Amino acid sequence: TINLNDIVSDMEPMLRRLIGEDIGLAVVPFSGLHDIVADPGLIEQVVMNLAVNSRDAMPEGGTLTIATSNVADSPAGELPGAGGCVALTITDTGCGMDDATIARMFEPFFTTKDIGKGTGLGLATVYGIVKQSGGEIRCASAPGKGTTFSIYLPAGTTRTVETVTASSTVVATGNGT
Repeated sequence: TINLNDIVSDMEPMLRRLIGEDIGLAVVPFSGLHDIVADPGLIEQVVMNLAVNSRDAMPEGGTLTIATSNVADSPAGELPGAGGCVALTITDTGCGMDDATIARMFEPFFTTKDIGKGTGLGLATVYGIVKQSGGEIRCASAPGKGTTFSIYLPAGTTRTVETVTASSTVVATGNGT
């Protein structure tokens, strides 16, 4: 199991260098945060990708806030388990996004950045990691109002893993390359 507070705390010096001096970083850890079952490297990638997008949305400077909390359930109750959820919230004071951008933001290769400035894979990767970790992600944004990404991951010390058992064995045969 991992604790999101530990992940964010360990990343804080690197995040400060990444976002630059014109952007303030506020880290708001929740005391008594539940653990989650997730790959720490992948969770770091989620935080990093969202921090980079926030930085790029604030070319004139601003504030990036990373907060954690325990919640009873995800907003629409999609997450399984009775242990509740851990929320990771990343908010910026940047340019924000319109509804058309929000509707496509998780599509692979979709980007609003200039040619050569982005691949369009950052948010698609974030979405994939969150889903793979058993979580949900929400976005609230409006032009000129900044953006908030809220990630909900199931709290707990173990995760049920489905096993697939083959009912028959397939043997591949061949005679060369």
